[in-house]
Amino acid sequence: MTVRGRECFIIHVANKSGTPGRRTQAESERTKVRILERSERLFARRGFGGVSLRELAAECDVQHRTVQHHFGSKLGLYQAVLERWDEELESRLLAAIDGQTEIADVIDRVVEELFDYLLSKREWVTLTARASMGEELPEGANLNDQSWLRFMDRGLKRQNLGAGKVDLGLLLISVEGMLNNHILARSHYQALYGKDVTDPKLKRRTKEHLKTILRAVLADD
Repeated sequence: MTVRGRECFIIHVANKSGTPGRRTQAESERTKVRILERSERLFARRGFGGVSLRELAAECDVQHRTVQHHFGSKLGLYQAVLERWDEELESRLLAAIDGQTEIADVIDRVVEELFDYLLSKREWVTLTARASMGEELPEGANLNDQSWLRFMDRGLKRQNLGAGKVDLGLLLISVEGMLNNHILARSHYQALYGKDVTDPKLKRRTKEHLKTILRAVLADD
């Protein structure tokens, strides 16, 4: 092959493979997402203290150094998993609250908007429930409140909804507790109904039930 021919061959190969820097960045991002997805499942099943960094790396098909490169430590990865859906969750909550003037209408919209979303992320809900109860974390670890309640609280206060009428703190804790409990109650649904709450008819029935209960709570206040 002539020098000119070799130059053309090199250019051809380079063009087929794409820009190395961009390809590496894309692969790195895919690896990061894979680590988050698989770690979410493992942390949900076994908790922070129940899995080692090497086990997490093996589950994600990477070296433990790769996990450290992306997240710094197991605690850094745990925090990233907990915060993974924060932006989307806050956006959904604020959209549900936007333009509402009555707290009862807000509750209805929040149940409608969030139930399906959280149902699609059961492992993350499991993990956040673990975190809210207090995981066995290293001494000095200081995680932010991982409850989606903080987003809704901020939105309600911003619009001055419910001021002086209800105890928003207690109401929000009740809303979150009810939704999370139904999302995680696989065995209860199977025992009582012979199917999961993902069944369309049962899901609709459950959401209407939750709205009715929460409206009754508001009426009592």
